[in-house]
Amino acid sequence: MALQGELEDFELTDILQLIHLCKKNGALEIETEGNRGEIYFENGKVIYAKTIDMVNEDAIHYILRWTKGKFMFTLERRAPERKMDVPIQNLILDAAKQIDEWKRLEKLIPSVEMIVDFVEDPDVSTEEINLSPDEWKILSLITGERSIREIAHLAKFTEFNAAKVFYGLISSGLVKLKKPQKKEDEKKAEEKKEKKEVKKKRGLFRRG
Repeated sequence: MALQGELEDFELTDILQLIHLCKKNGALEIETEGNRGEIYFENGKVIYAKTIDMVNEDAIHYILRWTKGKFMFTLERRAPERKMDVPIQNLILDAAKQIDEWKRLEKLIPSVEMIVDFVEDPDVSTEEINLSPDEWKILSLITGERSIREIAHLAKFTEFNAAKVFYGLISSGLVKLKKPQKKEDEKKAEEKKEKKEVKKKRGLFRRG
């Protein structure tokens, strides 16, 4: 069964449904920018899944959000271990719900690469603050330099669950997000480079 292509041309859910309906054994490998996923099947059911830093249901939910990259299904490739035995329809339904929830979260959290910091003078009194154990755990890991992704990893939360906690903390005015410094520095360096190119071209025109 030769099954490979680009995610821009095929929906991942359709690919998973096809493997499920054909009751195939093997592995679906997906490569996207900055990450790689593997989903293993036995008789069309998912028995194991992973990305670079996630496994099983969390990995599948994350993979199903990818819209760019390449995929390839390899027949009879065995899973390193068996951790699940789930019909793909259940996973797709759960992932669809999570994708809808992500759309709501993205109104305040555009990326899990955003850096989290405390609001210096929050417009809320101490009497109004009533935090859950998860919120206390997340707050204890904020340094002003760590991203949501990094904090989620340290707290042993999924990125989705961490984002939900941060959504509440941001809405309450206790924390704020800022762009990663590295990306800001890269952007400034690119702008500087572009300005040099413009000056160089202007110099050539003057000499001409």
